[in-house]
Amino acid sequence: MSCRRSAVINISTLLSSMERCPETFQSAQMYPYRTSKAALNMLTRCQAEDFRIHNIMVTAIHPGWVRTEMGGEQAPLTTQESVAGMLSVISTLSNKDTGKLLDGESNAIPW
Repeated sequence: MSCRRSAVINISTLLSSMERCPETFQSAQMYPYRTSKAALNMLTRCQAEDFRIHNIMVTAIHPGWVRTEMGGEQAPLTTQESVAGMLSVISTLSNKDTGKLLDGESNAIPW
């Protein structure tokens, strides 16, 4: 990782994807969480447009399903694995990723 470029990294979620809602809704019917993260996604897109002139990258990352109080014991990722995955994604970001929501393998998640 380096400090050669400024970046804003927002922590969003797969559950914020409107396109993927039909396949994820039954497992997590969390209206407030989903809608607040969808708003964060709009902030990500707006900041990406606004900060482009300053060469500041803005990206949202889905940390995965993590074993926390919210994620529960059945979640497959530890907090350490989640952070390691996000750091891996952050280390590979480029201009093509600005304004996107990415998963832990740098794949774009549809809005």
